[in-house]
Amino acid sequence: MIRADMDALPVRENSGLSYASTKRQTDMYGVEQHVMHACGHDVHITSLLGTAEQLMKRKDRWSSTLVLISQPAEERVAGARAMLEDGLYNRFPKPDYALALHVASGIPLGKIVIYPNTAYSGADAVDIVVHGVAGHGASSHRSIDLVLVASQS
Repeated sequence: MIRADMDALPVRENSGLSYASTKRQTDMYGVEQHVMHACGHDVHITSLLGTAEQLMKRKDRWSSTLVLISQPAEERVAGARAMLEDGLYNRFPKPDYALALHVASGIPLGKIVIYPNTAYSGADAVDIVVHGVAGHGASSHRSIDLVLVASQS
């Protein structure tokens, strides 16, 4: 199995390019907003399609069942679980090996890094609501500074 994520992030694309994203989606809180494939997600899917093309050109050199997956909701850390709960392995063969494609800005251009074990597969998410009281700079002692409260550990 080879997997790439395909999230559209809540970012308005102002590049002015003819193919710039004009899409909007409603998030999990019911807020409609602009979205685009930022953070390399366009590269992820392009890499998956290119890998599929190259593997099919070389089909005479390997034999197995190839499963290609475009995983949604990677950024929200919910897509893989949702796919499993939806019966991924009931509809498609359970793989002996899984490769996940991802780009990383900390890796030099042209270099491919392969981790021998699991990498980038664990994540947690926490939503915290902080209530404050607005104030004026001249009387900040009468306010509750949300930035200060939220930054405390």
